[in-house]
Amino acid sequence: MLLTIKYRLLLMNILPDNGNHDTLRIIRKQQESLGISEEEHKRLKVRREGSIIRWDESQDAPVEIEIGEVAGHIIKRELTRLDSDGQLQMEFLPLYEHFVEGEDWALDSDAAEATSEPSAEPTPIKEPEPRTTKEALGGSPLAEGSKD
Repeated sequence: MLLTIKYRLLLMNILPDNGNHDTLRIIRKQQESLGISEEEHKRLKVRREGSIIRWDESQDAPVEIEIGEVAGHIIKRELTRLDSDGQLQMEFLPLYEHFVEGEDWALDSDAAEATSEPSAEPTPIKEPEPRTTKEALGGSPLAEGSKD
């Protein structure tokens, strides 16, 4: 699957921090493949500004990343959870459409060019807020049906 840094970081942010032993090993392996290499870090001038990660999008070429079957199911489950909790954000929509709705991943050369215009502002990616185990497992008050 061809992924830019933006989509790689978004996927890393939704992978859960807990699960059973086998699942956690799969998640760790997927996080390693989604991560930014040392060469990319230098080439893209990756920098942290507070809780936001920024990079030079003009140098961000999509990279082929393998998403395993189990990792794909985990991603689908987490995107579905975000949607059902009313927490799905616009930046996740292409990922949701691909993993949950089964649409083809359309990150072709035109899409890559659109994200790497020299005049474009760098895309900020916020670090995820810390979650309790109960929240991560879906036991938050919103998931249990309480109103706002």
